Amino acid sequence: MNLSFPIFLAVGITRAAAKIGNYDAVDNQHNTIDEICAQANLPEYSKVAKLCKELGSKGLDIGMDDAVALSDGTPDKLVGHEGSSFSMREILEAEDAEAAYNNIVAEDTKQTERKLVVDYGWCSSNAGFVTGISDDSSNYCDPSMSCDSFAGCGSSLSSCCITHDRCLQGPGSGSTSRCTEVNCKGSTCDTRLSSCAWNVSCCSFSFWSGYTCDATCVTVSTTISGTFGTGSSWSPQSGYNIGGDDADSICLQ
Repeated sequence: MNLSFPIFLAVGITRAAAKIGNYDAVDNQHNTIDEICAQANLPEYSKVAKLCKELGSKGLDIGMDDAVALSDGTPDKLVGHEGSSFSMREILEAEDAEAAYNNIVAEDTKQTERKLVVDYGWCSSNAGFVTGISDDSSNYCDPSMSCDSFAGCGSSLSSCCITHDRCLQGPGSGSTSRCTEVNCKGSTCDTRLSSCAWNVSCCSFSFWSGYTCDATCVTVSTTISGTFGTGSSWSPQSGYNIGGDDADSICLQ
């Protein structure tokens, strides 16, 4: 992430640095999310990197010890949810930050008995489609399909996947009541989807619920961003319509 280096390095503070988890700290205390995320060398498109982006100074700008409640995006958990919560300190100062977050999410899933079945909104989790070897299980451009996911319908992340479907309505597909035939390269569509999914906000603040992160959104967002952002030669739909001219406006959305 493009986050600043720790302040104590920049101003030359000479106090002895202690080790907490995997990261250096001054007097056993990290001051900001940006500082510790900058040192963590988190994998690109990881879930904790997503949390750093959303909860750091360029996002909600919360404190290291502020409580963040987990939601799965379903209506019954938007108000009065008493499930798991976390602080960025307990995640970032763990020996394995990603594992620490995953354990919290797993406990929350156990409590609520929720499962991600197939899709999130119009975003397909069909393994064959994600790997580029089978059709989309949730294709917006197919008028016979509807958004029947338990979560995500109408979300910003689902809108990213709708745009991706429209981008892949290539030569020979024909136009439908929902989508017009276009001439976009599959690799272009994948790159745009990766960027769109990464920039979706999965965390929010409200007076009633405080800070909340939709764990399902975080998982799907990072999975899509990582899978479809692997590069023009390796992304799932990179072999689709390789001669496309990308002249249609949807190719660049």
